[in-house]
Order: sequence, then structure tokens, then C-alpha cells
Amino acid sequence: ENMIDGTKILNLPVIIEELLNNRYVSFPIHVNEKDGEILDYARFTEYKGLTFSIKNNNVKLDGSLHTYHNNGIHNYNDFHFSELIDVINDISTKFSIPIERTYLNNIEFGVNIEIPFTVDELFKSIICYKATPFQKFNKKGTKGIECERPKFIIKIYDKGWQYELTSNLLRFEIKVIKMQFLKQKNVKIQTLHDLLNINELNKLKTILADVWNDILFYDYSINETDLNARERLILSNGRNPKYWENMHPDSKNFKGGATDNEYKKQRKKYYRDIDNYKKCLSVHSSSNIQKNISELIIRKCNELLFINNEIRDKCTDVLNSLKNSKKGQMYILDIKDICPIAPEVKKRVCLKCNKDISQKSINAKYCSKKCKNDYTNPLLNPRNNLINRIAKLNRHTKLFADEEFFVFTSVQLDLLNNINTINRL
Repeated sequence: ENMIDGTKILNLPVIIEELLNNRYVSFPIHVNEKDGEILDYARFTEYKGLTFSIKNNNVKLDGSLHTYHNNGIHNYNDFHFSELIDVINDISTKFSIPIERTYLNNIEFGVNIEIPFTVDELFKSIICYKATPFQKFNKKGTKGIECERPKFIIKIYDKGWQYELTSNLLRFEIKVIKMQFLKQKNVKIQTLHDLLNINELNKLKTILADVWNDILFYDYSINETDLNARERLILSNGRNPKYWENMHPDSKNFKGGATDNEYKKQRKKYYRDIDNYKKCLSVHSSSNIQKNISELIIRKCNELLFINNEIRDKCTDVLNSLKNSKKGQMYILDIKDICPIAPEVKKRVCLKCNKDISQKSINAKYCSKKCKNDYTNPLLNPRNNLINRIAKLNRHTKLFADEEFFVFTSVQLDLLNNINTINRL
């Protein structure tokens, strides 16, 4: 799956007469069967998963760019940035679409990832997103849940079930219903042309991960007999989406709006309760579902948005060909800005267990807090233990330094000369 999938364009800047005569599509005319009168209805046609509609002097375009790439059949396989370039080039060429003047009204972006358990299990553990509960999908042929916010919709569904696949294929996506949402996130995507800008697509990766991490989860494998009365109450309330919905204050309901003192007080209590719930859950839950899937989302995004010289050259060729084939249309041709070469990322591993931590912060040294503790704890690290013993002796004032009388064994010398010796002994 590519980061970009569904798109909606309410005003496609094409010449209607040319579109009606385009050799790739045909637009049936609606005729009154009784008298043969031509009816003034919108005219529709579909082509490889895209739907064109013409009404009066307006043309709309709606559909999946990914499905288009697969000739209108499906959108469950991987769809890389290089293939998105091909699709935009193809539809622009075939239908004479000036991509730099084609403004997007809705877009969908997300990833398909395989998970090691059923998607139904995941659905059960999801509570809400920022106090907004999830609802079941109503769309025929799909099984999933969605959370509707004022400017976007979070969709989580079983892609494997939709296409009768044997794998547990999870689809996680965000449907932008107001493009202002991206503007507020400092994402400069407005037109089809902007979808060729890898820098802006990379920002969508961050939005996906942030939204996923802000979803509240619950672990039903927690043994409630291990909880005290306060913890049982916290988790009982926390796993109920209605609790958060009722707890979350809306500034519109307060006289002073967002500056109202009572609103601020209730908002503070809401976030304090969220924090208490998460802390209690982390103590008693052995599940890492949310964290593990977050890592899979980032990894899949990096894979789909990978750029090398070949892809960069393809993007250059597409932009130049569009410029040469359409007189008077302006294109941004600084390919270094639109499609820069992705620097090679050196693989980084946890100092303790050698697990890949390339997806973590550049300053990260461990895959988890446990590994950090195991690595740095003097009781588990003989080298640190030996260094501390030497330092302790040196803290006492003596006529001669202790180092002059230290005699180290070969094992101790090995400890002092190697940074990580936990696994060597």
C-alpha cells in the first residue's frame, strides 16, 4: 500500500469537450424511454478504479490511485512511491490533466501491514481516539471500525477479510475530509502535483504514527484479581469509551470558551485521568500491541517511500515530459526539492540484545527500558562493577595511588578494555 490511496477532486480543470471525446472513456447519455428526451443528469464513467462525473460545466474525479495502478482490480498489495509517479503521469497524459492546477478536496493515506494475530482481536482492544469512540464500518464488503473527527476520519479495517486473503492484513488509514487538517500539520499538499513531493509525503508518516499512538487501548488478558480496588476502578472506567466521551470537556459549552477557568480545570482533570489510566495499564499489561504496530507503521512507510537515483530520475523525467507536453503550464522543476535522494540509513542495534532500533530516535541506544537497565546495572555489568571498585579505593587519600599496586587478572583486563561485556562472561 502506498501512503496515498483515495482522492477526491470536485473541480477537475479539464476541457469537457475533450474529455467527452477521450478514447479511453465513454459517458452514457440519460434518455427518457417514453419520448426520447435527453435528461439533464450527471454523466458518469469509470476507468481503472477512477470515476469521472460531468454535470453542467463541472467535472469531478473520485477514486483510488492504488487501484488504478492495479487496473481497477484491488489495492491490497504494496504500492511504492515510484509507482505513484507512474500513475500520476499516466492519468495526466491520458486525460490532459494539469496536475499543478488540480486541487485535492479529500485524500486518504495509510498503510497495510501484516500482524501476528487476528484483526478482530485488535478491534476488541481499541477504546477511542481523544475521547471519540470508534464505530463499525457501514461500507459493504469491508469489516472494520472508524473514528470520525471534524476534519478527518481514522479507519482501521481487515484488508485480508475484504479480499479473502489468508494473512492477517491490517489497513490503517486517515481520510482527510478537510484539507485544512494537513495545513495545520504543516503539510503542503494541495494538488496532484504536490503528491510528487517526497518531503511532504514523509510528513504524512509522522501524522499516521502520532494518531495511532494517541488511540487508547485495553488489554483484556489482565488478571483483575491482581488489582487493588483503586486500580480496578481506573481500568474499569478506562476501557469504557463512554467514560472518556463524558469526561472530555468541549470549549464550546463554556461561556469563556478555551480561556474559561472551569473549562481549563476539567481539561486538566481529563488529561490527568488519561495519564493515570495509561500508567496503571502499563504496570499490569504484558501486551505491546500498540507499540509493535506503531513500529510496523513507520517501517512500512519507510519502505514505500524509499528513494534512490533511479526513482529520482524517473520523477525528473515525468515532470519534464509534463512540462514539454502542455504549453503554458508551470511546473516546479527543482527535482532536489521535489524528490531528493534519501540518505543511506545505517542500521543501529540495541547495545544489549542487538535488536534493530533503526526506527527509533537517532540518540536511542536500547530497544527497551529493560535492556537499558540490564546493560547499565552494575550488578549485571562486571566492567562497571570493577570500575566502581577502583574509584571507591581512589576516594581515600593515600600517600601513593592505588593504581601503582593494582595487579589485574587477564579477565579483569578484558573487562576494562571492552565496552559491553555482559554477554561475554
